[in-house]
Amino acid sequence: MSADWGEPRTVRARGDVAVWEVGAGDPVLVLHGFPDCPQGLRPLVARLAAAGFRCLVPSLPGYDPSGPVDDYRTAAVARDMVAVLDGLGVDACPVVGHDWGGCVALDLGADHPERVGRVVSLAIPHPDGFAARRRDLQEQKTAAYAWILAYSGAAARLAADPVWLDQIHAEWSPGLVRDEWGLVKEVLARPGVGDAVHRWYRDDFEATGGTGDVRVPTLMLHGSADGCIRPACFRGFAERFPAGLDLEERPGVGHWLHVEDPDGIAARITAFLRGG
Repeated sequence: MSADWGEPRTVRARGDVAVWEVGAGDPVLVLHGFPDCPQGLRPLVARLAAAGFRCLVPSLPGYDPSGPVDDYRTAAVARDMVAVLDGLGVDACPVVGHDWGGCVALDLGADHPERVGRVVSLAIPHPDGFAARRRDLQEQKTAAYAWILAYSGAAARLAADPVWLDQIHAEWSPGLVRDEWGLVKEVLARPGVGDAVHRWYRDDFEATGGTGDVRVPTLMLHGSADGCIRPACFRGFAERFPAGLDLEERPGVGHWLHVEDPDGIAARITAFLRGG
């Protein structure tokens, strides 16, 4: 699994967190989502490293080789990421997150703004945007997978099922072929990972409270062809970003926009991280 990234460091948070360090320069925390793993971020990480960043790429709690935890709410995982920064000796750095990683990134910007000067959210709105799913039938259909992963008795098995994952992949980013997809499925099939995925979704649905105002400048990118979270969810939350929100819909790309348009997305992120 390590391939050209070498072996990860292990940092202690609530559990052990495996972290790969790629590149040299100013640090940036880069967080994956589901269905994914750190190496699924290679197209983005390679470009950020080439642009002069030191990418800190953890395996999120519950995703082997990181250990499980007893609470997968994103605010709790955000505190784990603060512990990762502490363990790596990083006082503050921007954070880039995709999917669940984007949720954690937004919580970092809301709850720990002194540790993350800027936030980039890929394919994830502020949770207030999900209000669309309370009144839009198409959005309710799109969100059905999340209820299945949260509450189905087969959730853990589905989260590791390569056939089901292939269907999710095809629905969320139509036509996308990923070099890392086989590795992603192998990680998700490891013992305990499917159950962790189930608990990420369940704990999110059962959480009280939610993400507050994000108190650092934020770049939010999403694809017009995303079959997971459609453009209707990226509306109605500008007031949640008092430090500024750059919200951009990228035409013709789906949920893994950073893989579908790696040069364009990495260039936009790089410019934002450098203050542009």
